[in-house]
Amino acid sequence: MITSGCSWLFFDDFQRFDDEFKNSKKLIARVLLDSEERRTEINGAYIIFDREISEKHDITKAYLVISRTSSSFKVEKSGFLKADDKTFDIEISQAETEYKSKNETSVSTFAKTDSTGVTTGQTIENEEHLWIDDKFMFTLTPEMISAVKESNEVVLRFYFGPIPATFKIKRSKLYSVQKVLDAEM
Repeated sequence: MITSGCSWLFFDDFQRFDDEFKNSKKLIARVLLDSEERRTEINGAYIIFDREISEKHDITKAYLVISRTSSSFKVEKSGFLKADDKTFDIEISQAETEYKSKNETSVSTFAKTDSTGVTTGQTIENEEHLWIDDKFMFTLTPEMISAVKESNEVVLRFYFGPIPATFKIKRSKLYSVQKVLDAEM
């Protein structure tokens, strides 16, 4: 008998940490989004909005992991953030690329009985999935923060060669981000 299982990691959308080593407080919002453009080489985005507050600074950064096919182009060095009707340029930093693969193997066995006897057999299927994760970050300016706090929808746009990738943050996902930006320490 062969059994298989899946495990998923679940995180809270919003978390607050007291960092005694950096003498700061950290607020984090996690957002998982699909690209608005369908049937392109760009898949989904996982975004962490990180606000770190100390006596010396209050800084908010967005860390992104965007998955794409192996036939796609690398992310360009800039992008855009739009909060309602205000558009801002984004400068991407700390960009890195990871090549990923996943192998799935399935085994099927069968037994067939007829008047000639018993026939048994086995089939094995192996499937390999290849993709690329681009990881990068950008820092939110005070103007961006103010616009996002008042917005009903935030749009992030990046370009992977000629292919645009648009990610919309709204409703409960935007609420988690605004909670990070609004928090008083």
